[in-house]
Amino acid sequence: MERLVRLLTVILLLMVAGLQWRVWFSEASVGEVNAKQERLESLQAEQTRLERRNETLAAEVGSLREGVDAVEAQARLTLGLVREDERFYQVVEGVRPDTITPPAVDPTRVTSPSIGE
Repeated sequence: MERLVRLLTVILLLMVAGLQWRVWFSEASVGEVNAKQERLESLQAEQTRLERRNETLAAEVGSLREGVDAVEAQARLTLGLVREDERFYQVVEGVRPDTITPPAVDPTRVTSPSIGE
């Protein structure tokens, strides 16, 4: 009888040790589950950021399709668009005045002021 109790005790200890090994060292261990949870949270945050970016881009595409104003604003920002009835002033800081060369003047666009007006 005593031998049977020892055998059952050893079997139970081996079973408990096997279960503990699975909890701490297998693929479904506590550490692996925590690492996968952190990875899931970072992927969800990245997905949220990308969804917001996509919404912004979709709104920009919609405005570009709907109106000329959005196209003009985009051309002003990216291409430096200036209308004919506008004047463009560029302020350059940190440049010595004696190193500035005046722009070339198109003689066909120069008008002389009339006297008496």
